[in-house]
Amino acid sequence: MSLVFGALQKAILDRLRSDVAVTSLLNQEKNTKGIYDYVTESTVYPYIVIGEPRVDAFSVKTEDVKDYSVTLHIWSNYKGNSEVYKILSAIYESLKYKLKISGYTTVKTSCNDTRVFTDIDGIHRHGVFTLKISLQKEK
Repeated sequence: MSLVFGALQKAILDRLRSDVAVTSLLNQEKNTKGIYDYVTESTVYPYIVIGEPRVDAFSVKTEDVKDYSVTLHIWSNYKGNSEVYKILSAIYESLKYKLKISGYTTVKTSCNDTRVFTDIDGIHRHGVFTLKISLQKEK
C-alpha cells in the first residue's frame, strides 16, 4: 500500500476551503481562502496551515489499514484566544465527517489533539488541531 499524503492534504484543503463556517473566520485571500500549505511573512492573519503528516501502519490478516495523522496550525494576531477557539471549533465541525479520497475507504476519522498557546514572540496565538484518519485501500 502506498502513502497518500498528497491526496489526503488535497481532501483536507478542499473540505476546509469549501466550508463557509471555516473560511468566514479567516483572511480572505483570493485563491486560498486563508488555508495554506506554505506561508510567507506577509501572509495576513488569521490563517490555517496544513502541517506535517504522519502515518502508523498496521495490518489485519486480510486487509491493510493505515492510520494517518495530519496537524493543522491556526495562527492569529488577535489579543486573546477567542478567535483561535472559534476557528478550532469550525475546523472540528468541518472535519468530523469522513473525507473522500479516491481509491480508499475512510474507516474512521477523529480529532486526536487540540490546544492553543501564545507563541514564543508573546504576540501571536497558535492553535493546533491534529486530525487522525484511518484509510483502507479499496480492492
